[in-house]
Amino acid sequence: MTANEVDRALTAPLKEVGAKLLALREDQWFDRKSIRSQPKDLAQHIVAFANAEGGTIVVGLHDGVVEGIDQHGEKINSIRQIPIDFTVPPVRVHVDQVGCINSKGEPDALVTITIDPSESVHELTNGDCYLRVGDESRKLRHDQRRELEFDKGQAQYDGIALAGVDVNDLDPELTRQYREPERSNGFQYFAGR
Repeated sequence: MTANEVDRALTAPLKEVGAKLLALREDQWFDRKSIRSQPKDLAQHIVAFANAEGGTIVVGLHDGVVEGIDQHGEKINSIRQIPIDFTVPPVRVHVDQVGCINSKGEPDALVTITIDPSESVHELTNGDCYLRVGDESRKLRHDQRRELEFDKGQAQYDGIALAGVDVNDLDPELTRQYREPERSNGFQYFAGR
């Protein structure tokens, strides 16, 4: 599925919006959530999309039902506050509402959360890190998170110190051989030698 399909569903006539969104397959770039979802639970999906390729979450759809959001208006501010309250660094999102007809046949609305891909790695305030993979938001292990940091340029693989190794473990002769060519290239001058 493409972002265009989500956009077409969101801009469909009012009576068709919910049905078109329910007909879309959840995938790498699209997810549906209930308005009853807790903000901290929505936060993991927001982080996952930001750490991947971005995407759209539509809130107010659940188990093939257009719930809408009008009966839960108090939750809108909580949804808008998710990036500040639950993500580190805060994920940039665009929160909007789109009109629809709920499953009871009443005029209602849905919340759309649009997340751009981020240049940095985001996590929840509890330190958990997620990545969108297909139609899932997967919690990353430490080594997977490090790989993501390398991919985003936040960390350099060759800049990481090896655990349990210090300068005394280096072979003095090999170190001298390594430094010799550097001296001939002006390293001695810049290193103050």
